Amino acid sequence: MPGRRRLFAAFAAALFALLAIVPARAAGDTLLFTLRTVDNETGTRVVIEFSRKPQYEVRGDNGKVYITLHEGDVHAPFKKHDVDGPLLERIKFAEGFRTSEIVFYTGPEFATFSTFEMGEPFRIVLDLRRRTAPPPAQRLGPGGTVPEGSPGQAPPAAGTPPGSGALPPPAAPGSTPAPLPPPVPEPRKRAAFTVVVDAGHGGEETGAKGPSGLLEKDVTLDVARRVKARLMSDDGTAVYLTRDDDRKVPLDDRTALANHEKADLFVSIHANSSRRDSARGSETYFLSYQATDDDARALAALENDTLGIERGVTAQSGLDLVLWDLAQSAFLKESSDLAEEIQDRLNDTLGVRNRGIKQAPFRVLMGATMPAVLVEIAFISSPEEERHLREAAFKDRIAEAIAASIRKFRERTSR
Repeated sequence: MPGRRRLFAAFAAALFALLAIVPARAAGDTLLFTLRTVDNETGTRVVIEFSRKPQYEVRGDNGKVYITLHEGDVHAPFKKHDVDGPLLERIKFAEGFRTSEIVFYTGPEFATFSTFEMGEPFRIVLDLRRRTAPPPAQRLGPGGTVPEGSPGQAPPAAGTPPGSGALPPPAAPGSTPAPLPPPVPEPRKRAAFTVVVDAGHGGEETGAKGPSGLLEKDVTLDVARRVKARLMSDDGTAVYLTRDDDRKVPLDDRTALANHEKADLFVSIHANSSRRDSARGSETYFLSYQATDDDARALAALENDTLGIERGVTAQSGLDLVLWDLAQSAFLKESSDLAEEIQDRLNDTLGVRNRGIKQAPFRVLMGATMPAVLVEIAFISSPEEERHLREAAFKDRIAEAIAASIRKFRERTSR
């Protein structure tokens, strides 16, 4: 028995010594993560949000992308997740003693990938890009024919003169000539620069109301039309309004129009409101799911709640807002530069103090896949500024400031 006690004591001492050299992990220090995907024009974006920043590395190998977590205690939301997409087929989580891996199995359209980090909370963003070379389209020649030698064109029949394409052979004397094929419509040419101007609110969604009854929806439509009129005279510029009359347009449909037209820019026009009588001037915003300050947060909540969606936005702030914030991160600098240009010009034009450019979670900016800003042109709640918003000359100056800023943006980005 004494020998056994000495053996047990020696074993216990060795065990305590081993535990002493293994760093003790604080309680509750398990690494947690969630994972979301969003598709865009260039591919698929994967957003992995962690409870804290881990030690990790990323590598690609043989049609897979690996994120290796150098952590011994990781809690994953799944072991296997099927995506069944052309770029991303499935995701697996493999847990080990000292390291764990998130494995992304890519699909047939996958070409390359890249990653970057975002903080507060810590996120790894993985961009999977699709192959960008689509099959060549057939080019129509004169008369709607496919030029000889074009891909997909059948070789001409024996005795057919070169360049005759799909034209029918000459009719025999005395016979009824074969009908010509219907004319092929000319495809619409895309403008060199496309802008979508969004007149905020509309229909029963009146927006803010001035002290004497002026409605935000009427002001925004008037200014949007004036901006369009100025830009339409620019060579190579196409301008679309999200609404050209007094009707309700869902917020998501506004950016859907911009995406459909492959717009280079999306500008949403609004009129501000405040309980403070001293509030004056313009404010220009670009998207972020974290607002710049309490006023920006309250304004975004008011604009979002106008269409009865604020509760939905709040409930989805960990998904939709973050993902669209990340989608807009590709255009962060362009949106910020345009916002600053508009803000400076409005300050000079209207002779008001600079209220600065800000960020806020505006739902109307979320779906845009291009640089996007929201302009609060003036405070309709101010008796003085409401009076000015009734004046054509005042609205002309606002429209000219916005249009000039858009022209400057086009010059800068087309170099």
